[in-house]
Amino acid sequence: MSQEVKPFKTIEEQLSILRERGLIIDDEGLAKKFLSNLNYYRLSAYTLTLRKDNIFYNNVYFSDVMQIYNFDMELRAALMYLLESIEVSMRAYIGYFHGKTYGALGYYDSCSFEDEERYNKFTNDYLKAIAEYGDKEVFVQHHQDVYDGKFPIWVLVELLTLGTLSRLFKNLPKEIRDEICKQNYGKINDDYIGNWLQGCTILRNICAHRGRLYNRQIPFSLRMGKKDKRFFLEHGISINKASKQLFAYLIVIKKMIPNEQVWNTFVERLCNLITKYPFVRLDYYGFTEDWKELLGIIYATEE
Repeated sequence: MSQEVKPFKTIEEQLSILRERGLIIDDEGLAKKFLSNLNYYRLSAYTLTLRKDNIFYNNVYFSDVMQIYNFDMELRAALMYLLESIEVSMRAYIGYFHGKTYGALGYYDSCSFEDEERYNKFTNDYLKAIAEYGDKEVFVQHHQDVYDGKFPIWVLVELLTLGTLSRLFKNLPKEIRDEICKQNYGKINDDYIGNWLQGCTILRNICAHRGRLYNRQIPFSLRMGKKDKRFFLEHGISINKASKQLFAYLIVIKKMIPNEQVWNTFVERLCNLITKYPFVRLDYYGFTEDWKELLGIIYATEE
């Protein structure tokens, strides 16, 4: 039997409900302003770890909830910075190595890829991208006017989303995937990189659409190497659970970042967030006690 939809509540009524459930409103003016700019339903998801059913644990403050929410919001922005680096570098790798093997317009031929069905999907994707950016990007209009709409592969990739790049990488001929991995990822093979790109695409979409990362599993399981699996097993953490939490994604992302300075900048932002929002528990993102060691992080204040 379906239930009736809950009735509308004013900001004041929302605060009354939170009080009745045991949440301490330590600054009513700030709380009202916060709720005026944030959907109550959205905020409630960030309180799940602070209550049992609908009753908050003792000594939980509205400002604590604000810390969790703001930490999550700023963390998403920092992650987008990391994921942009992966997206931009993958554009370069595919454009360079496919162009080197098959030429500027080799992608017109389905034989330059492994699977024809995937190739047809890629063709639809890039034609839509050209149409979408035709009147927005100068370089697109330039190629339309000067080169009769022909885009070299190293130009075309600049129009592709991370999702399209992920699918395109998996459909590259094996020898090109191997060369990309050998040149840029060391001993990590293309099966792992393909899986990680797909995971990064899902994470990026969550971040881009302001989805919650706190206290949730990402709906995609990352492939993990023996060393990383052993780490989680030694900590008594299920591999299935770990592979869907943000911490595992950071382990993987670190291996894919082409510029160490980009990673170091992210690390600095992450550490600043941890200092800024001390109430936030990192274990709800899948972090272990010795997470800094695994990610190669040393605080600036440490010797």
